Amino acid sequence: MSPQAEAAAAAEEPRARILMVDDRPENLMALEAILEPLGQELVRATSGEEALRHVLLHDFAVILLDVQMPGMNGFETAQLIKSRERSRLTPIIFLTAISKDEQFVYAGYSVGAVDYMSKPFNPDVLRSKVAVFVDLHLKTERLKEQEQRLRESEVRSLELQHRAEMSASEARLAEIVGSALEAIVTFGDDGRITLFNRAAEGTFGIPGAEALGRSVSDLLSEDFGEGYLAGLCGDASHGAVKEHALVGVRASGEEFPLEASVSCLELDDERVFTVIGRDVSERKVAEEALRRQADDLAETSAELKRLNDQLQARQRELENAMASRSRFYASMSHELRTPINAILGYSSLLLDDIYGPLNDEQARGIERANHAARHLLELVNDILDLSKIEAGKVDLEIQPATFPALVQDLFVTVRPLADEHGSELSLESAGDATVTTDPRRVRQIVLNLLSNAIKFGEGEPITVRCSPTGDGGVAVEVKDRGRGIEPDDRERIFDEFVQLSHPDQAHGTGLGLPISRRLAVLLGGSLTVTSTVGEGSTFCFILPPRLDVRAVAAAEGLELPEGLTADGADGAEGGEAGGDAAEGAPADREEPDEEEPRPARMAG
Repeated sequence: MSPQAEAAAAAEEPRARILMVDDRPENLMALEAILEPLGQELVRATSGEEALRHVLLHDFAVILLDVQMPGMNGFETAQLIKSRERSRLTPIIFLTAISKDEQFVYAGYSVGAVDYMSKPFNPDVLRSKVAVFVDLHLKTERLKEQEQRLRESEVRSLELQHRAEMSASEARLAEIVGSALEAIVTFGDDGRITLFNRAAEGTFGIPGAEALGRSVSDLLSEDFGEGYLAGLCGDASHGAVKEHALVGVRASGEEFPLEASVSCLELDDERVFTVIGRDVSERKVAEEALRRQADDLAETSAELKRLNDQLQARQRELENAMASRSRFYASMSHELRTPINAILGYSSLLLDDIYGPLNDEQARGIERANHAARHLLELVNDILDLSKIEAGKVDLEIQPATFPALVQDLFVTVRPLADEHGSELSLESAGDATVTTDPRRVRQIVLNLLSNAIKFGEGEPITVRCSPTGDGGVAVEVKDRGRGIEPDDRERIFDEFVQLSHPDQAHGTGLGLPISRRLAVLLGGSLTVTSTVGEGSTFCFILPPRLDVRAVAAAEGLELPEGLTADGADGAEGGEAGGDAAEGAPADREEPDEEEPRPARMAG
């Protein structure tokens, strides 16, 4: 390389500044002579104050600072230099010919010096130390320049990325606007259209190229002229965006209902208004059709109300008729039971030869009459029970009932009937269970289920299973092995006066199962049947752990008597009386006359 090229390259290389601070000019000249071979910019300062002024104006690779100076000494100057954020990392080398004691050396390092040299010193050593800091400074500056260029490159990259994103966003926006189902029109303060999407072309019947540059008021009816449009734009410029009911005009001159919103975008030197509208012609037609339907519905509603009033009046008449029927049933049942009981009593006396011996034919006739009277009494009792249930006058005597003990007691009652039909009775229990209910009504239900199982069990064994339920109640299952029940008849058997036809059908009233199910519901439980034709039937009677009289009364529309406790039971005296009455109730459910006093009970 030629000397000229080397000089040019040297001139292009950056130079570091070295600050020399000393109150003696001769010392500064000596330092310049030592450091000049480094080829860096040498800056003089003859006092601490002048050195601070230089530090405020420039950055230095290293500062050579004399300790003993008039006015501000070197330590004070170094402390002020280090207190400034920009110059706190600038290396300082103290030079002294007087302050060589350790305390001064320590003071120099304490204020941030990187070295402390005593005069006279070796020029080569000083030059080498300064060269190290100059090299470090130049490298640091180059790193800063590279970092700056890197930041500028990142900024340019971000700008390019931002531009690409803006281009992509504009493309997406154009696609969204172009494919939107609603008409989108933009215009400026002059009212000239600047954007007209495909939906707007279809709504107004104008090609987009023809619409651009036209006045937006051309798209609206004369009733919505420039003054009205200016008002909409004024509202939009204040941030009010709401729906407006307008009238649009197609290219053919046809007017149509237009629902639109107007928004405003404030730019530096202009405003851009955006109208998003939709043709609501079909909706208006649908609304008119709905209005007509609403009018028709109102008329139909009025007619339904009139018919409902008539229906309610007829329902009240029917309820009154049913109440009258129930009262008639109750009255006639009581009236019929007296002569029936007399027939039963006298026929029993005749059969017991109280009035003299009977021949065989007479005895058979009296027995048939006695059997018919008992059947008639059973029918009367069933009708009386049904009428009480329908009239809401069932007496519930609430007290504990224990299973399977209650069923075992009933086995004694039905044993003769079972022996007569050749059926064997068996009881299975999964554990004792005690529930609070009406034992008398429970006996009536289970007795009816046992009687039916014996009558229709065709002499096969009858099994009764008692098992506690998960909620603390009890389930009683009565299973026979008779001919079973057809699927279509499994719910019919719970209807009044329904008897299934069998070749060997036993006599019955057709009221036992309906009464039993109604009583089960009144007790808060249920009565269901499962059956397989040819294998037999199983009736399942489930009772809750405690009879909630209030819930039953609310569900069945019954009235609660006065004095009923919170848990739905009567007082202690009523409960004891209920127990006596339950134990003394006969199996054929003969009721006392209405005139006889009864214990206080819930009228179910």
